[in-house]
Amino acid sequence: MSRLTGSLVAAGVSKSYGAEPVLTDVSLVVPPRARIGLVGPNGAGKSTLLRLLAGLEEPDAGRIRRTPAALAVGYLAQERDGAGARSGGEEARAALTAVLRGGFDVLLLDEPTNDLDFAGLAWLERALASHPGSAVVVSHDRAFLDRTVTRIVELDEWTRGATEYSGGWSEYEAERVRRRDRHHRRWEASVTERRRIEEQARRMAEWERRGYGQGRKKKKSKDVKRTYGAKLARVETVEKPYEPWELHLALAPAARSGDVVVRLEHAVVERGTFTLGPLDLEVGWGERLAIAGPNGSGKTTLLDALLGRLPLAAGSRLLGAGAVLGELEQDRAALTGPQTLLEVFRDFEEGMARTLLAKFGLGADDVLRAASSLSPGERTRAGLALLTARGVNCLVLDEPTNHLDVKAIEELERTLAGYDGTVILVTHDRRFLEAFAAGRTIEL
Repeated sequence: MSRLTGSLVAAGVSKSYGAEPVLTDVSLVVPPRARIGLVGPNGAGKSTLLRLLAGLEEPDAGRIRRTPAALAVGYLAQERDGAGARSGGEEARAALTAVLRGGFDVLLLDEPTNDLDFAGLAWLERALASHPGSAVVVSHDRAFLDRTVTRIVELDEWTRGATEYSGGWSEYEAERVRRRDRHHRRWEASVTERRRIEEQARRMAEWERRGYGQGRKKKKSKDVKRTYGAKLARVETVEKPYEPWELHLALAPAARSGDVVVRLEHAVVERGTFTLGPLDLEVGWGERLAIAGPNGSGKTTLLDALLGRLPLAAGSRLLGAGAVLGELEQDRAALTGPQTLLEVFRDFEEGMARTLLAKFGLGADDVLRAASSLSPGERTRAGLALLTARGVNCLVLDEPTNHLDVKAIEELERTLAGYDGTVILVTHDRRFLEAFAAGRTIEL
């Protein structure tokens, strides 16, 4: 049980790593019983702010204040050191259980929904609802934020500052659009009015130069400048809205497969002591198939069988004519080593690889970086580029939204909506699953 009632405050904190500013003059008040969602693109400083609040790092400027000083703060890191014998879902629940039962007054949770299945998500939502203290949560799970938080704090990758919104994710998203539209309208009105006044001043100066208006008192040039200068000074100065670079992916199958993409007949799959099957499954061209079930039910095992990566203990697997299956793995294993991106694409002509990677938002500097240095979003884009290079016409996506920020998730949603090949999906992201619009769902 929580022992104290108090507040955790970040007062004008700034933090840089080397020459790179991460947070600039950010303030945040976490009062008793608060439920705050911390959002923003990858690299905006969300995890850094949590670590500052937890006292694991010190700000370069500003201060972190606990009132009272004995306020107990619990922190859950995004990267968790798990036991080799436990699955990702089991490790996630164990880590969450430890912090939830730790008697903390304030919980700081960094991506707590990663690796949780639907039952685990429901359990976490109930646990947070009953927690007597406060919670600050970093999450890219939009449905989870709608269910658990009452304030959203957005960290801006451009200004490195913070903006607060009331409500959950849906309210935040709607208000953010309204604020952006108001800003655009104010800026456009300011620009239009300035241009009108400047044009008037230009015409007046031209009239005076040509000697128009003879017979009336002639204004001196400096009087014209003063008059219109005063008018310009009264026009509201509105900073041009920041337009962040937005990724627009284009993903298309190289060629159509036959009507049958892959088929399992009376298939039995074994992994250690776990057995799946016997089962019959046929995936057709252009199908959008979702595979659902709790952690440990065999979803990844089934994907491995469909991909032909795991031999069948019984039954048969048929790969359809012209079918080219490609996987975006949950851990992006192909893009975590020391090799550069160009080395990952070594089977393809360099010019083609560079051009393709550029289409996925990875430019000349990125292709020479070690794959392990890529952000989760960059790794996902590189993975999709690799599937495109291989001419994949059946995408197999295993938890593709893990570690992605919302912008990347939404772009992946748009990309899949326009993809006319076959897609097999495993995900516990409820909004992503809804947008995917599966034609068929298999429950394990």
